[in-house]
Amino acid sequence: MLDDPTRSTVSAWPRAAALLARQALEAALTEYWREKLPGAERLNMRAQLNCAHSYLGRDLAGELSYTWHALSRATHHHPYELDLTREELASLITSSDRLIAALATAGKPGRSQVSGVSLKSTTS
Repeated sequence: MLDDPTRSTVSAWPRAAALLARQALEAALTEYWREKLPGAERLNMRAQLNCAHSYLGRDLAGELSYTWHALSRATHHHPYELDLTREELASLITSSDRLIAALATAGKPGRSQVSGVSLKSTTS
């Protein structure tokens, strides 16, 4: 959809692509919470993103929060604003792919670092 929009999808593809990227990011975060803090996956997304600051490094949690909010905003119609450009959306999708990989690595038992970012210990 991102590379070859058709006439019938030209107005819908930015929101559809953003929604799919956001859902993939949410699924990765759900899996992370199931491993690190069971039950947190049932919290609303704002609470999950706040918890991420305690469990992930500041940089990773900040990028996660920014990317999720930007994708969420892109999924909604705003009558007096332009949709994201292809390049902006591609950048957010790339960021979400990187975050999904980082969350998968961070969710593995015994991991203490993700992509050079130190994670706070979750065990006492």
